[in-house]
Amino acid sequence: MFCYQCEMSAPGGCGAAGQPMGTCGKNETLARLQDTMIFGLKGLASYRAHAREMGVSTIEVDDIMGETLYFTLTNVNFTLNDHLAQLMKVGEAGVKMMDLLSEAHTKELGIPTPVKVTNNKAEGKAILVTGHNLLLLKKLLEVTAGKGINIYTHSEMLPAHGYPELRKYPHLKGNIGKSWFDQTQLFEKWQGAILVNTNCIVPHRKNCGYLDRLFTYKYVGIEGAHKIEGDDFSGLIAKALACPEVTDFDSEETLTTGHHYKTLLNEFAPAILAAIGEGKINRFFVVAGCDAPGPQGNYFRDLVKDLPDDCVVITTSCGKFRFNDLDFGTVPGTEIPRYLDLGQCNDSNGAVHIALTLSKVLNIPVNDLPISIVLSWMEQKAVLILSSLLYLGIQNITIGPKAPVFFNEDILNFLVEQYGLKLISTPDVDRERMLAGV
Repeated sequence: MFCYQCEMSAPGGCGAAGQPMGTCGKNETLARLQDTMIFGLKGLASYRAHAREMGVSTIEVDDIMGETLYFTLTNVNFTLNDHLAQLMKVGEAGVKMMDLLSEAHTKELGIPTPVKVTNNKAEGKAILVTGHNLLLLKKLLEVTAGKGINIYTHSEMLPAHGYPELRKYPHLKGNIGKSWFDQTQLFEKWQGAILVNTNCIVPHRKNCGYLDRLFTYKYVGIEGAHKIEGDDFSGLIAKALACPEVTDFDSEETLTTGHHYKTLLNEFAPAILAAIGEGKINRFFVVAGCDAPGPQGNYFRDLVKDLPDDCVVITTSCGKFRFNDLDFGTVPGTEIPRYLDLGQCNDSNGAVHIALTLSKVLNIPVNDLPISIVLSWMEQKAVLILSSLLYLGIQNITIGPKAPVFFNEDILNFLVEQYGLKLISTPDVDRERMLAGV
């Protein structure tokens, strides 16, 4: 960030002595808001890239991306209100982009349906796929069919098992591991080939034992790994066949996914509405977001594991790996699952569609619905999702384990005052607050 105010008044300005640009005090809040926009655009660009691969026109989103980058050329010509308005435009673009990508996925791959997936159970010659790119997975399944290679998902690829056009391949076997940051330990243990796509990659350790088995696709590059050119998977297939058969993964654990919002609205909506009317469902907890390493993330597990049986947990993104191994069962007296996995982080639009539908049918304003939103926070995509929710006017969101580093006191106070944003405290305190509708 270039700070014109201090550069005009002093050589070196606020960038001197390692002090971050834009933090001279005169423009700190504006600079930080621009940082927020840039991080949101990074998340937006990732979803856009997947949609463009599937032939989707993204011109409306492209215009907002270009306009916002133009906006950040200077931090002196705009007011605070201008910055906030532009940030809401980023949120608006996020809403449009997630809807576009969701439609592209369901058109290409079918509407997901609920499915139980084995976790940490693997055998034979195998390829482990991590990232977000579902179209890539379809291409890989097509070219590996009949070759004696099993395909397994990792982290944000878990929801792939819900899509009928992916699930129809018998060699799509199950999921391995948890959230993205377990890669270094998991890849060392995994004996087959590995395919990494999109940004969720952990830098490898020096002299790691898996680099020769690691392949990257499009927007991922790792020095020393194999780069797939175009859609030529021949090197990956050859490596998978040359690797030993995978052993040491024999868990009986299963994970559930595939509760796409279209499936929920088409198949569960009447039952859900009846359960709300009969008092069998008291509150929905939307617990989602981007997970980060460290024990602080256990907050989200502790929050949901002791929820009353009349509460339903709705989730997306990799944050769910903190608690998706728990057996939530069904709402008593119904067949409604108490755990609903809508999909990847880009499927966060599903929670919005569900809320808007409930609002319309029940004739209750969205912010008065019995819904509590808790987001685990990390970097680009979480910025975009939060901005999108704020653009839609969603109030009383709780985020954690900590506030974004580029939110200063002024920005945080504004979000608290205007949107009721809250930072997490303890699971017990927050659970009781949310159950009380606060």
